[in-house]
Amino acid sequence: MKKRTPIDKLNTVLFGRDLRITKGEPFIKVYPFDFSSYFPESNYIREQAVPSENVYDIRSFGASVESEDNSKAISTAVELAAETKGTVLVTGGDYVTTTVFLKSNVTLFIEKGSALCSNKSGKGYNHLGILHADGCENIVLTGGGKVKGNGEYFGLKPLYAANMLEHPEYIDVIQMRRDYRAQLRFAHNSKYGGPVYFKNCKDIKADNFIIENAAHWSFRLENCDSVDICNFVINNNRHVANADGFDIAGTSNINIEHCFVSTADDGICIKNAIWLGNTGKMKNIRVADCEVISCCNAFKIGTETTFDISDVTVSDCSFFMTDLYPGTVSGIAIESADGSVVSDIKVSNIKMNRVTCPIFIRLCNRNRAAEVTPESANAVEFGKVKEKGTSAEKNRFNMLGEVKNIVIENVEATDAEIPVIIAGFRQGGKTKRVENVTLKGVDIKYAPYPEVYDKRSFIPEYSDVYPESWRFRNLPSYALWARHIKGLKLLDFSCEHSVKTYKKDIITEDSI
Repeated sequence: MKKRTPIDKLNTVLFGRDLRITKGEPFIKVYPFDFSSYFPESNYIREQAVPSENVYDIRSFGASVESEDNSKAISTAVELAAETKGTVLVTGGDYVTTTVFLKSNVTLFIEKGSALCSNKSGKGYNHLGILHADGCENIVLTGGGKVKGNGEYFGLKPLYAANMLEHPEYIDVIQMRRDYRAQLRFAHNSKYGGPVYFKNCKDIKADNFIIENAAHWSFRLENCDSVDICNFVINNNRHVANADGFDIAGTSNINIEHCFVSTADDGICIKNAIWLGNTGKMKNIRVADCEVISCCNAFKIGTETTFDISDVTVSDCSFFMTDLYPGTVSGIAIESADGSVVSDIKVSNIKMNRVTCPIFIRLCNRNRAAEVTPESANAVEFGKVKEKGTSAEKNRFNMLGEVKNIVIENVEATDAEIPVIIAGFRQGGKTKRVENVTLKGVDIKYAPYPEVYDKRSFIPEYSDVYPESWRFRNLPSYALWARHIKGLKLLDFSCEHSVKTYKKDIITEDSI
């Protein structure tokens, strides 16, 4: 056990401030293990016969692997395919393009071994990314090929000169967070957007497809309906900031099944916020049989949450970290921070390894809609200065958030470093509790390292800031820490800690 010195404690004042490089040119060097050494592409991507009828080969319209922008040729193929419910064929290599606007009733077939690629300048996209569709229906992405984002061309040099590959002697959440942030490549202002962005669309299918090296959100779904994604791979540089895997915003009736995600930010993330352009409730979301490697949260509901989210099921998935330190921030993160009612969530049959916090359930009141506009909310993510502005009247979403009716069962987690955290909040003299959480068949094995001794007289509420498990720093328990919760059931819940510790196993505060 290591005790924190007075200097250590003084340094905790800096917690939340970024020790990072914020200026300069894009840093394009790829460090060892920026990409995961475990990459089971063949388990997800198959050889697929090239269609022979009603096909529009982009080469027939002037596309060339030598061209610096093939968007005109690709767009011509898309226009013609839309008229006949045909297929746009990408074959014969990698084709650089600016934004391609897809249309209804089009199948985009990228043959295995071929790709559509971003340019390396970030010009010509207007944050719409490489593939974009707005107000369309009946679009298919398939073929076994790739969309390549050239992610490292749009981030700044990380503070550390190499990736951390070894665990330090002690577990210390404060240092853990700093080490994580110091390895990130924060946004250069040339950052253009992400590989795939569907908005206001319905009846979308993606099967046998790869996104590689995204610069921003890899696969963004905004206000869509009826989406089926399967046999899909996202393989990103794990230190390109804001490179989420799947971002599901304001979208209902979606199935994500048998997918592999390795990425820097959240792996599978559900959002529903007014500044994202979302307008109402979202429900009926299913995630199954997925492997997720994330430097942030493997599966997450939140943080951007003003409108309600319900009827979510996650099953038969593996969440883990390879090669790098620190491990994944959280495995299952269920959050309401900005006024959303998040309810009726079922998670089952999950395996985790090197996920620091296996389960994080958080209700707080950041009320971000009263502080940002769509432009200011995304400014930092694109290397800009955040401007002032609001998306909604100050009290429209204030104090309206709820998190309730959560069932999580059959979870095996090894090498955890933080307890399960379940926390409501107290703000302005009012307490709001997380309600009705059942943890059943949860088996956690704690990482075999001693922890810093960080005795704290109180744990702040952190009710109006970005919610994350690491935010609570070094907690006084190792199995479960719960505060402001009503109706918690622990059924066959265990946590094995093999190293002598000063911490208690379970602490609950203000819980009924």
